[in-house]
Amino acid sequence: MNSFFKQTESQTRIFALVYIVFGFILCFFNKSILFTATRIIGGVLLLYGAYQLYLYFAKKQFASTSTLIFGVLSALFGLFFLISPQSLIAILPVLCGVILILNSAMQMQKSFTLRSHGYDNWIYAFIISLVILIGGIILLLRPIQTMKFILQLVGICLMVEGVIILVNQHEINKYLD
Repeated sequence: MNSFFKQTESQTRIFALVYIVFGFILCFFNKSILFTATRIIGGVLLLYGAYQLYLYFAKKQFASTSTLIFGVLSALFGLFFLISPQSLIAILPVLCGVILILNSAMQMQKSFTLRSHGYDNWIYAFIISLVILIGGIILLLRPIQTMKFILQLVGICLMVEGVIILVNQHEINKYLD
């Protein structure tokens, strides 16, 4: 058992430091990360679209109309994300907010159905659906700020996880010595 912990000690410390560094980057450079990620997605979509178009025009016997449609749509979306990453960044939280609000409405219906069938704990499902509704409304009203907050929260969690890993590794080393 001691040899296992000794072998994984350096890997564990590296992972912990990577968590801390990425957490720091997410906390303090979240806007540039959003733009970079959107551009990377755009580049991947553009390459995929170009590949689909190549398959359609160069290898006609293996291609169908769906290959052409997917190729054109992927290339257009990829180009759009490359040229205007702020558009996706603005649209994504709004779309998530709408999805959360719709999901909340369905969950509220289910909680009322539970109540009408005499289920005693229906209120918990209702409260959860209210929390989801509030989250969806916040996403709709403040989309960019919410995305930044979420990235900062993930960054903080990564940094805390990295510190916990380092502390645990230190405790294991004390135990083994």
